[in-house]
Amino acid sequence: MSRSTPCRRSLAQVGLLLFSSFFAATIALPAADLSQATVKQKVNVVTIAPTLTAEAHPARQGSLVQNENVVRTGAQSRAELEFTDLTLARLGANSIFSFDAQARAITCNQGSALFAKPSNSGKVEVRAGAITAAITGSTGFISNRKVVARGRRHNGDESGATMVGMLEGKLNGYSTWQDASGHEHRFSFKLGPGEMIVARGDRPPVVMQFDIPRFLKTSPLVNAFNSELPNTAQLNRAVADYNADVRRGFVDAGTASTAGSGQFGWMSGVDHNSFDASVNALSGEGGTPGFVDVGGDGIIRGQLVWETFADLDLHLLLPDTQHVFFANRSVSFNNGQAMAMLDRDNLGGTIDVPPSSRVENIVITGTPSAGVYQFYVNSFSTPNPSDFYTLTIRSGSNVQTVSGNLGAGQTSQTISVTFPGR
Repeated sequence: MSRSTPCRRSLAQVGLLLFSSFFAATIALPAADLSQATVKQKVNVVTIAPTLTAEAHPARQGSLVQNENVVRTGAQSRAELEFTDLTLARLGANSIFSFDAQARAITCNQGSALFAKPSNSGKVEVRAGAITAAITGSTGFISNRKVVARGRRHNGDESGATMVGMLEGKLNGYSTWQDASGHEHRFSFKLGPGEMIVARGDRPPVVMQFDIPRFLKTSPLVNAFNSELPNTAQLNRAVADYNADVRRGFVDAGTASTAGSGQFGWMSGVDHNSFDASVNALSGEGGTPGFVDVGGDGIIRGQLVWETFADLDLHLLLPDTQHVFFANRSVSFNNGQAMAMLDRDNLGGTIDVPPSSRVENIVITGTPSAGVYQFYVNSFSTPNPSDFYTLTIRSGSNVQTVSGNLGAGQTSQTISVTFPGR
């Protein structure tokens, strides 16, 4: 017995040593370091301000972004931030982004962002609209937009629509919303690769699938930057798993790529006719060259695209002086042989092509009369000093495009199309 006692003491000491070593290793895991970030890349207008209401100054490549600073991007602009722990945040156009080092939280107040965290770094909280979630090593995206309920212009209820999706890794979080009686509800969720949640503050959220390979191929948040995303091995594995699930019938690729249709039609504030259309528009696949795949095509087609929460309107004057616009959306002319129609109207609160594009589309079908067709853009209402727009017109094989900025109430130059063309 006397020989066994030292042995038991030795085992106990070894156990204590192992436990102590495990505990020390656990508390020594690197915490997420969000003390500051560096601007790795900027395109066009990117600014930094101490707070949301403070005066901003232009950001440059290499600029430091400190705790609780606010980073904004303008129209047709983007930025990439890298934190001390190598966490990346990529911001799309018209975005507002900040972070809290003490809470280890990043916030997308407006616009779109892609986040990518190394797998060996600590937990970070993601905040956007009605959604709060926690991630460790993961890659995902956020779209946080204002929406206006469809009705007469700007008399609808304004609220926020938030979309969060995972490309690889996992995310646990919750979303809050209020019913018509004002009662608040909390919805807990878990997302894995290829899953996203769409939430608004006035209705229950929806979780759905999306096409990971197509997102990686087409999203400007992925391919409009100079550097590659971290976690490459995890992203490749997520793509392989997604493709395997499609082959096995576990994922309906059609359903995964049409998130805005069918039973999800209430989500007009975050997407459009279909998620598929946004992917085609961003990748250049499908549809008519030079146009995003929103709205119809015809003998003559005009399309307006802009990126901001503004109500821009597309107008058409026909050769017989009839006027096609939001208040007169469908016109018959040439003795009933032709039809001109505004088949896509947008009040500014609907994102037709994620992450931020709004679209209005006018098509002429049938047998148009000979003459001059005049397209132009009017800024009906905007909270911004000005808004950047692109207007594209096609007649036969002839395509014309003009871009510019409009302030509230201003009208663009006119693009004239003579039909039949030479």
